Amino acid sequence: MEFLKRKSRWVTSLTLPSFRPLEEEQRLLGPLDVEPLDNCHIVYWVFLLYGVAMLLPWNVFITASEYFAARFAGTVYEETFQSYFSTYFTITNLATLIYLLYRQSSSSGIQIDVMYPLVVNTATFGFMAITVETSFGGSDYFWLTLVLLVLTGATTSFFQMAVIAEASRFPPEYVQAVMSGQGVAGVAVAVSSILSALAGKTAGDTNRSAFLYFLSALLVTVAALVGRLILSQQPFYTHQMQQGKPVDENETDGMTTTPLSQIIRKSSGLIFAVGYIFVITLMLFPTITSLIKSVRLHPPTSLSPGRFFDDDIFIATHFLLFNVGDWLGRIIPLWPFFRTFNPRLLALYSVARTAFIPLFLVCNVVVSTERHLPVLITSDVVYFVLVLVFSVTNGWISCVAMMAAPQQPFLQNGTDQSRAGNVMGFSLVAGLAIGGCLSFCARSLV
Repeated sequence: MEFLKRKSRWVTSLTLPSFRPLEEEQRLLGPLDVEPLDNCHIVYWVFLLYGVAMLLPWNVFITASEYFAARFAGTVYEETFQSYFSTYFTITNLATLIYLLYRQSSSSGIQIDVMYPLVVNTATFGFMAITVETSFGGSDYFWLTLVLLVLTGATTSFFQMAVIAEASRFPPEYVQAVMSGQGVAGVAVAVSSILSALAGKTAGDTNRSAFLYFLSALLVTVAALVGRLILSQQPFYTHQMQQGKPVDENETDGMTTTPLSQIIRKSSGLIFAVGYIFVITLMLFPTITSLIKSVRLHPPTSLSPGRFFDDDIFIATHFLLFNVGDWLGRIIPLWPFFRTFNPRLLALYSVARTAFIPLFLVCNVVVSTERHLPVLITSDVVYFVLVLVFSVTNGWISCVAMMAAPQQPFLQNGTDQSRAGNVMGFSLVAGLAIGGCLSFCARSLV
């Protein structure tokens, strides 16, 4: 009888002088088995913007190193502030992710809203931009900056967890969008760095550059906030977020969630792959690669020195090349030919990158102490090719591994996909932390 009633309403609607809108038809007929489309790829571009907003804040603090060095001049932190920044940010980031994963393991219903960390970051970078125009400096300014950096480390973890959880519910291209956005942030900072090196440095230029860095971070976070509002109006976004979403936290209509321990065990190959990628990358870049100088300026043998590069331009160029290559590696998985979701194969590719350790160590690493290894790569071109391959493989393998995690067949629903994505995000950050610690060991091998 219900079918006849629905059919009667549908026939009646056809007798009206004008067609009803699609929304009215769906209300009369009931839910249509038609999946909405991502019109103009709006959802994809917003996720890419999220990726930029996720990585740009940390890059801004690091890129404004000359500004902070001037503000901390005369204090005990003048030469060590970067170590403080890196250590406190990484520890806060990792500790917050551990807490969030613990909450997820105890309750599958934990919800993290993208809006809150974005609002905090917006206020943080707005405040930092204002302080550039003040005379505030010294130890007090150092500790204030460190507090804001720690706050940013925590909000970055919340933001990362929320974004990856959402992107994991979509087709794999949307995880790629987040990863690609991170690559865009790296390229933008590298370009600004090389332009700064080309333009020269004065006190006024340093303050102006710092203001622009913080202003750019502020604008990106505001744009991400606007993007969040746009997403909520997209039928495709709403549809994907509701797919496989339990109404109850534990079980509804036979729908259950996979225990977090089981997700970790069955995703171990992908977890290892993405973590080890960044162990190798951070072990060498930028700790070792920033010490490698042009053989034309610092000939390890009897090569005739030339003036093709000065040290600042050479190092800035290597940063730009790495970030461009990393971004390229995160883009190419859009083509199926450059995509594999085989965990064993991705783990093998990740391990193969260990070969970069000896390759970079035998480049022209200029140190104040006596070298332990000979310089075997005596060509700037070969070195730049090595950096490009190193960066492309970093971006490509990490992106494909992150895309693969939510697509594993044992995951039962959207909640499982989100949790698998967050486990991968934690592994990525852990790889960064471990690689950063091992960079001291790599430095001692030169």
